[in-house]
Amino acid sequence: MSDVGRMRSELRLASDLAGWLLYHPASAVVGAMGRRATMPIAALGGDIARAMASDGAEMRQELAALFAHTPLPRPVGDIIRDAYRAAMFNELEVLRYADWTPDNIDRVCVIEGRHHLDAALANGKGVIIMIAHFGANQMIMPALGHHGYPMNQLSAPPPVWGEILKDSRANPVWLASLERRWALEQQLPVKHINVFRFLRPAFVALAKNQVLGLAFDGGGGRGWTQSDILGRTANLSTQPVQLWRKSGAVVLPTFVLRERGALKHRIVIESPLSWQECSSRDEENQRNMAGFIARFEPWLRRHPEQYLQYMLMRRRVRATDVRPLFSDYPPAPDQLSEADAHERLRAAGRWKADQ
Repeated sequence: MSDVGRMRSELRLASDLAGWLLYHPASAVVGAMGRRATMPIAALGGDIARAMASDGAEMRQELAALFAHTPLPRPVGDIIRDAYRAAMFNELEVLRYADWTPDNIDRVCVIEGRHHLDAALANGKGVIIMIAHFGANQMIMPALGHHGYPMNQLSAPPPVWGEILKDSRANPVWLASLERRWALEQQLPVKHINVFRFLRPAFVALAKNQVLGLAFDGGGGRGWTQSDILGRTANLSTQPVQLWRKSGAVVLPTFVLRERGALKHRIVIESPLSWQECSSRDEENQRNMAGFIARFEPWLRRHPEQYLQYMLMRRRVRATDVRPLFSDYPPAPDQLSEADAHERLRAAGRWKADQ
């Protein structure tokens, strides 16, 4: 192993140890603190994580690539600092999942555009809440679930990452943190649907006129299309468009944002997307995905700090992705073939949610 590789491995282990401390010994303490009291803790933790990452060097590269043709909304240093601090605060929020109820959820988040959701449910074919991995995107689950909406979420249970990244990161400390996070997520008022398994439960939920949360930028699925995000070519699964096409559900673009210094997360539900019917399936996939991206880009231009942690994560796991999120990532020396990457996903799909 090279000196650079050895240093990255040591930093990753230090990060995994910090995560284990957060999800285990420190969990009860942090979870019992007021949310405002954890803000300075999140700021300090974010600053430490940024320093360990060479002042966010890789994240700076991702930000530069994303805004190559678009002016930045704020100075680079401010964006990078806020990205690390926001990500740390969102991790601390996970420790409180079991404490939120219909009686107190309004202290944590506010729902804007709820009338769009109510009107969409009146259509009777279910609603797809289309999100990005932007901000504390998982907040849609407690926000909607605790307000009485029958909520389902199509996503990857944290422990499956232990299978996907088994060659590069699956140490016992990290695996224990994944299991703990999954236990906390199961406290949310939502039915979890494993994105790497059969999608029948998602169709059943929509047929029952329920709500399905779905990210447009996940790494699962078999079909792919390409779209530009701020001029940067992204490889996107066609799975969201396939669910939309086959179910006839209403699709509502939804974004989660917590401004710097604010206590509440904003859950912003926008007006429905219109289905674009085309002469070919490929064009239909591309145009309907582009319709969501057109809604997403204004949020990304104003608040890139809300997306950078996800971009960094996808950059770091590109070697095991069937398709990388962005086509311009630097080559990964340990890149799996597409067939091997698919096999990893199949193995992840064999992981059962009741394990």
